[in-house]
Amino acid sequence: MDRLVHHELRAVVSVLAAMAVALTTVDLVHGFSAPSESGRLGLYVAAVLAWIVVWTLLKATRIKWFSEVRDFEKAVPVGESGAVLPTERFLRDQPFSPRLFVLYLLFAVPLSLWEPLAALLPLWSALDWLGKAAVVAHWERGHGLLLWRGHVASRPWELSVSRRPPTRTATGARPV
Repeated sequence: MDRLVHHELRAVVSVLAAMAVALTTVDLVHGFSAPSESGRLGLYVAAVLAWIVVWTLLKATRIKWFSEVRDFEKAVPVGESGAVLPTERFLRDQPFSPRLFVLYLLFAVPLSLWEPLAALLPLWSALDWLGKAAVVAHWERGHGLLLWRGHVASRPWELSVSRRPPTRTATGARPV
């Protein structure tokens, strides 16, 4: 099992690393230069950022076709699913997804050799996953629960929840 917020952040790191390799490849092959229509590029970047913000806000609502929150609320408690919480797959232990990195690398590098600005396309996915991680973290904080994915190996998209462990102080004592 894997915390959902860690899964999303791991995807962001992997995609950004693939994008960095694609940008380096563009720089080595074509030489990186600013596009001649920098005003249009700024407009496109602003439009993408606005769309990602609107999309993330829609996922944070309970609207039927957009909501991620409805899926979080349908999650099965860990005790009922028979799953045991792992301790080995936290973000600090594995901050990178090699399979996702290779997948995006195989997509971004050839496309960016053809069109240099295509090296920025993975940024769209990274921002979307970062937005979902923010929605998950906000929901977890508000409900005092942790969201987990992969409690059934054949259906890793299904979610389960567990209680947030109590926080400890610097000395290891429980807070008052």
